[in-house]
Amino acid sequence: MTQSQVLKKLKRAHWRSLERMLRKVFQEGFEAGLARAHGLGRRGRTVRGDATVEGLVRLIERHFGLERYGFEVRIVHAGSGRRVPAGDELRKYRVEA
Repeated sequence: MTQSQVLKKLKRAHWRSLERMLRKVFQEGFEAGLARAHGLGRRGRTVRGDATVEGLVRLIERHFGLERYGFEVRIVHAGSGRRVPAGDELRKYRVEA
C-alpha cells in the first residue's frame, strides 16, 4: 500500500467513527429533550396564588419576547370590574368556577 492509500483508508475509518459517535450523541440529546418536554410530569406551569400581577406580566413579556413593545395587561376583578393593582397577589382575586 502506498502512503496516500493508507491515509485515505485512515481518513475514511476516522470519519466513519466520528459520524457514528455524533449520531449516537445527537440521538441521546434528542431523547433527553423529548423526556424533558413531554414526560416526567412537565406539562406546564401553574400560576401560584402568591404571584403578583406585575410578576405575571413580566413572565408573559419574557416568554413571548414582548419587552420592547410596551406590552400591557389589564386584570380586572370579576365581581366589581375594577382594575387590580400591580402589587396585589393573584390569590386575592381568585374566582371559584
